[in-house]
Amino acid sequence: MSFLVIFVFTCAAKAGLSQNISDSCPSMCKCTTEDTVLCIRAGLKALPGEVAASTISLNLSSNYLRTLNTNTFRNLTFLHSLWLDGNNLTFLTPGTFHALNKLRELHLSRNSRLTYLHANTFRGLLNLISLDLSHCNIFEIHPLLFSHLPSLESLDLASNNMRYVPQAFSNLSSLTRLSLEGNHIEAIGRDSLKDLEMLYDLNLRKNRIWIIQNGAFTKLLRLGMLNLGHNFITDLPNQLFEGLIQLKTMHLEANKITAVDCTFRHLLNLRNLYLNNNQISSISDSAFSYLHKLHFVHLSKNNLSSLPIRLFSGLTKLKYVFLSHNPWNCDCRMLWFWQWMVTRRAVIEGLDCAFLGPHNTTVLNDPRPGDLMDCTVSLELASEDKCREAGTSVAPEPPTLPSKVILLTFAWNTWYSARG
Repeated sequence: MSFLVIFVFTCAAKAGLSQNISDSCPSMCKCTTEDTVLCIRAGLKALPGEVAASTISLNLSSNYLRTLNTNTFRNLTFLHSLWLDGNNLTFLTPGTFHALNKLRELHLSRNSRLTYLHANTFRGLLNLISLDLSHCNIFEIHPLLFSHLPSLESLDLASNNMRYVPQAFSNLSSLTRLSLEGNHIEAIGRDSLKDLEMLYDLNLRKNRIWIIQNGAFTKLLRLGMLNLGHNFITDLPNQLFEGLIQLKTMHLEANKITAVDCTFRHLLNLRNLYLNNNQISSISDSAFSYLHKLHFVHLSKNNLSSLPIRLFSGLTKLKYVFLSHNPWNCDCRMLWFWQWMVTRRAVIEGLDCAFLGPHNTTVLNDPRPGDLMDCTVSLELASEDKCREAGTSVAPEPPTLPSKVILLTFAWNTWYSARG
């Protein structure tokens, strides 16, 4: 009998709970649980009054909300996640989120009418971890805008209209990810990023950057990924990346770089380097000398005709080298590279030269007319280490040219002369 009473009571409780969830869920929304409310593309122009005070996750994406005020979320003090992306927001009244001290993620992207944010817009969000303001129309950020966000770890400001790096990062001591991609930024100043000492991922892709002051990255000792691709960078000064001792991936593709000297000598933990789609015609033989963890190099779509013989010396972890769409001269200056390919068994793409290939060690392909010269002269290791002169610790000496290459050189010249 007691079992039957308990069973009936349990069923009644569940039914009552289901009824409460149904009653508290706005008619134009879906409520997957008692604390998750989904009002996506519901045609809303204002927040539904039926949203339960116990709601933890509220999704209002792709509606027609225009303004928010201090009363909009006053009763939703348990919110952890709030989506307001894809609306028509034009203004956020200061203190709009004041009651949401438990909120951890806030999505405001794709509000194209949102151009300016008041200094107190985010007041009260002491526990906010992630803030998405991408694809809005923000052209200016108040210096104190983020001063109320001590816990913020991820900030997305991509695809706005900012022309300079905001002076609003001074209080973001916990920030690990920052995206400024797709703005109109032209310069990175010495102090632009100095307060972001915990930053790991910095995305400055698709801006108009052509000036980067020396020391701009000095304080970013934890940075692991830096994306400067698709900008207007032409020069790479030797001190440019000083301080990036933990950097693992560097994107510099699609700029206007013409030469590479000792710029990367401080990046001792670099693994991936993207230099493709530039205008590089010369690379110093010691440009990569100190990158002993380098795994991947992308040099495609440049103006390279040859590579210096020291370039990959000591890079025992290098496995992938992309070289396509360069005007290579297949002469003796590049013969060393074939030997390196054979001994290292690395993945090489894009060097279509008339050398002995790894799968054919007995027959030479026909050299292109006029490409050959005196290989014994061109293979000399007489160049100086410019990076060492610049003050870097001494790198291991490059190995002497293997006798196998010397013999191959002699055989090649003899064979070519015999063909007369």
